[in-house]
Amino acid sequence: MSTTTAISAAGPITLTFSFNQPFVELALEGLSHQELWRAPTPRNNPILWVAGHVVQTRATVVQMLGQSADTGWGTLFDRGAKIGERGQYPSATEVARVMREVSPRLHAALAAITEADLIRPAALPIPGINTLMDELAFFALHESYHVGQLAYIRKSLGYPGLAG
Repeated sequence: MSTTTAISAAGPITLTFSFNQPFVELALEGLSHQELWRAPTPRNNPILWVAGHVVQTRATVVQMLGQSADTGWGTLFDRGAKIGERGQYPSATEVARVMREVSPRLHAALAAITEADLIRPAALPIPGINTLMDELAFFALHESYHVGQLAYIRKSLGYPGLAG
């Protein structure tokens, strides 16, 4: 099979990442510092943390694809991380800037994927995930899930939705 076929096989995943990028940036737009840190409930994360988690995870996907990507945020936005002092977190402007920096790297790495890459064994121990293609699909879903959270949190703050 040709590289063109492999790229088209990853096409829907690439498209999902492309659709999500402007939503992440828009979710943070115009929010005050207090709004960025207001969680809908004590059991939810604030919008800034969710956006940072999306960007951090996107950088992780770039790394999985063999490219360099480091947000400089360490483990602040890792799954299950306890939210610490606000001063240690990047601003909304910084989160959006890093999103704009990491995204072209992600798209370039996705464009370079071959069929052999797509069928190689998964690197992460996620149940039901067997190949790189499975991992990419998982991370596209993961990101979309969090984009939905961003939309919900933004609306709960009294702002319009992100789409439609």
